Amino acid sequence: MDGISGEARLVGGPQPPSGPPIVDRTRGDRRTTLARWRQVAELLGILTVAQLKARYRRSFLGFLWSLIMPLVQLVVIGFVFRSLLRHEIPNYSLVFLTALVPWIYFNDALLASCPVFLKFRDVVKKIYFPRWALPLSVVASSFVHFCLSMVIMFAIFAVVPVRFTPAFWRLVPLTAILTMMLAGTSLAFSALHTYYQDVEYALTAMVRMLFFLTPVMYPTDQIPEQYRYWFLFNPMATICEGFRSVLPHYEPPGPTHLLAAAAFSVVCVLVGLLAFRRLAPQLPEVL
Repeated sequence: MDGISGEARLVGGPQPPSGPPIVDRTRGDRRTTLARWRQVAELLGILTVAQLKARYRRSFLGFLWSLIMPLVQLVVIGFVFRSLLRHEIPNYSLVFLTALVPWIYFNDALLASCPVFLKFRDVVKKIYFPRWALPLSVVASSFVHFCLSMVIMFAIFAVVPVRFTPAFWRLVPLTAILTMMLAGTSLAFSALHTYYQDVEYALTAMVRMLFFLTPVMYPTDQIPEQYRYWFLFNPMATICEGFRSVLPHYEPPGPTHLLAAAAFSVVCVLVGLLAFRRLAPQLPEVL
């Protein structure tokens, strides 16, 4: 009876699972994903260092040029506005410097990323690697110079002095918006320039015109009030005025303009990714 009941229990009871054993792949997938991101970060770091070395190759002063140029522009334009044109803007040197730092980041990253595939055509044709890392490394190298310029700006603030307040935290989201904008535009323009080299000339002309339409040399309170609201829908105007708002007596851009600048940066990233995804596979053949 015991044997029969044991056999019955075996037949009628729960049966052992059949087929191959179930393996939990979640942990392995996570490790693979982390390893891939680590490789991408290492590649981006290597390319960024290569960009910095190529930029200052055979240069005696090297990185000091990234600090000298903003100071030279500050002295020259400050002399023109205050001594020759007689503009009475209080603390004009600081007003100009706070907007000049993000503008130089924008100008250098955008114009340097445009011809990057032509400059590194041998690497692109002979070695396989994620192509998008090349224009993004240009943005990353310009970001390094931007950080050095920010250090100089803060040092000047400490000497003047400018009181450090919680308003300085505004610079973090503004820098993120600007970096996202540059990441998207660098992907799009670098790929387009490989096919159409007129893009570089058109982009250079556009950036030069945009400089005068952006409140770098002048604050927005110098613009007639009826145009001021619409003027700040220029994303770079919002960013430059946001940087300038760390100074006393300068108000930050309103939430409408900040949201518009953030939305524009997201659109730049999406359009840049789509354009690069479409144009990148043929880059070695076009080069």
